[in-house]
Amino acid sequence: MGKVKARKRRLRRLSLKWSFFLYAAVAVLAALAAIMLLTAICSELQSDLYDRWEMRYGEQYRIPAQLVVDGEVVGEQMAYSTSLFELVPEEEYARYTLYGRITLLSYPVVSILSILIAGVLFYRRKLKGPLRAIEEAAGRIAQNDLDFTIPALEKGNEMDRALAAMEKMRFALAASSRDLWRTLEQRRQMQAAFSHDLRTPLTILRGYSDLLKKYGRDRLTREKMLDTLAVMDSHIARLERYAATMGEAARLEEVAVAPAPAGVAALRAQMAEEGKLVCRGLAFAMEGDGDGAVCVDAALILRVFDNLVSNAARYAQTRVTAAFRRLGDVLVLCVEDDGPGFTPEGLKRAAEPYFRDKSDARDGEHFGLGLYICRTLAERHGGALSVENAPAGGACARAVFRISPPA
Repeated sequence: MGKVKARKRRLRRLSLKWSFFLYAAVAVLAALAAIMLLTAICSELQSDLYDRWEMRYGEQYRIPAQLVVDGEVVGEQMAYSTSLFELVPEEEYARYTLYGRITLLSYPVVSILSILIAGVLFYRRKLKGPLRAIEEAAGRIAQNDLDFTIPALEKGNEMDRALAAMEKMRFALAASSRDLWRTLEQRRQMQAAFSHDLRTPLTILRGYSDLLKKYGRDRLTREKMLDTLAVMDSHIARLERYAATMGEAARLEEVAVAPAPAGVAALRAQMAEEGKLVCRGLAFAMEGDGDGAVCVDAALILRVFDNLVSNAARYAQTRVTAAFRRLGDVLVLCVEDDGPGFTPEGLKRAAEPYFRDKSDARDGEHFGLGLYICRTLAERHGGALSVENAPAGGACARAVFRISPPA
């Protein structure tokens, strides 16, 4: 049974060319067998009909004739006075000739029928299913409907490979469509946040501008005008910083990852020095273990570290703790603080662009891009960013970076 199944699998995996030759060969053999069978049947019917003619008409028209051997008469025998075919009735002779015509016609008719049957079977078994699947898949792809799967077949011929290639194309289009939708959604959110956050400083600037136009000449003292201009200048500076962050967020999509050999311990030591500088007035500790060279983009990892530590220092009360270690084929960076931690909404949306937690009393000091930048850079390095609340209290951000194989 195992050999039979293996033989069937090999037959199913034949290319369309050899499958067609196989079907054609079977059709030829079937046609020959059918022709031989029809010829044998018609010959048997003719022979049977001839025997009946001899029994029915032969005795009546036989006449004695000399039997001559080597020019000498050696005896007598009975012979027909004319052809037996001329002695039988016309309707019976028509039956005899009909069998002959059937024999002659069987060659082209059976050959054509065998070719048609082989073609129909070849189409139904080898082409119909894959062609229908390709047609349906192409129709759905044309309608931008990519939420389906093209069934995989195990035959391995050209049509099946075409289906597999179309499934790869559909999967790539679906992934590209999801990425495009995610990018557009992020941009929409960024634009909405940008528009929302611009409203307050612009409203303040408009109010002070109207105040200066209306009362600037007569009713405002010099000191009041200077104070008003100072407030307006601070909001203008905030708008400039905000526009700069917008440009930085847009350029994240163009950041190129450039892996190069780097030491884990050396990166950890550099993080320890930078962390102490960022966390002035706070206790900072750098933890981790392991050494060895890895192929990563060190500048990108340090940029993520700086953003995470700056974000933690903004909320920490007394300390910030960081850990950097290698786990298998990834590097893991964790930064914790002893601040209030994330709210339930913050746990879900902390890494979204321009998201600022309502519990933050210092909204005016940052624009909600730090964790978004960290997430984007980690993903470009083949990793991810996750946030959670530490068991002992405070926030914990974890960035993962995939180690690239050395060139």
